[in-house]
Amino acid sequence: MTQKKNKLPEHPLTLNIGHKMYTIVQKSLAKDNLYGCVEFEKSLITVDPNQCLADYKSTLLHEITHVGLDLFGLGDDDEMPQVANEYLTTVTSNMFILFTSLNPELF
Repeated sequence: MTQKKNKLPEHPLTLNIGHKMYTIVQKSLAKDNLYGCVEFEKSLITVDPNQCLADYKSTLLHEITHVGLDLFGLGDDDEMPQVANEYLTTVTSNMFILFTSLNPELF
């Protein structure tokens, strides 16, 4: 099931990560065969709104997680150190505490 093309999911279109803002864009990514993506150099998150609402929210959270992991030094797969579960859990929970406190209207 897809979203109606006239009705985009409503939420703030920015993500505050403390030292800068990411813009959130809702546009089709079908030609790229993607549901969402992050362009770090542009501070841009793009999410395809042509998904059911549950999948859209999951995709948005997925892309926000990419931003957070990059912020905490875990961005590039080829540069990522061996990460233990407890460390990754701590980084991820700290990331969500930060993002939810800076962007309560988004969560």
